[in-house]
Amino acid sequence: MNIEDVREYCLTKPFATEDMPFGPEYVTFRVGGKIFCCLALAKGNVVQLKWDPAEFDEILAAHSFVHQAWHWHKRHMIQFDFDEAPIPESVATDLIDRAYNHVYSKLPRKVKLELQ
Repeated sequence: MNIEDVREYCLTKPFATEDMPFGPEYVTFRVGGKIFCCLALAKGNVVQLKWDPAEFDEILAAHSFVHQAWHWHKRHMIQFDFDEAPIPESVATDLIDRAYNHVYSKLPRKVKLELQ
């Protein structure tokens, strides 16, 4: 899996949108207007994901290639870099799914109804 595969996978998520609010070096994916994934192209092949703070320490301990994402809220975003370590596709897609599900679950009921 590479950064383009991540982009394509993010766009398969229901109601996912893509934009570049921070310039052409950062591609974000949102659901209900909330970011669940950011591709930091300026930093190489870095994927940054929204994360549940209650599971933050657990995910860092579970995967040596997962780190705290810089320039984001310290316990709410994680990142991994495809250039740093080989990351199995199943693990990468699981992390993306968990980030998406976390963000979607926190959306207000009104927003969820508007998406339907």
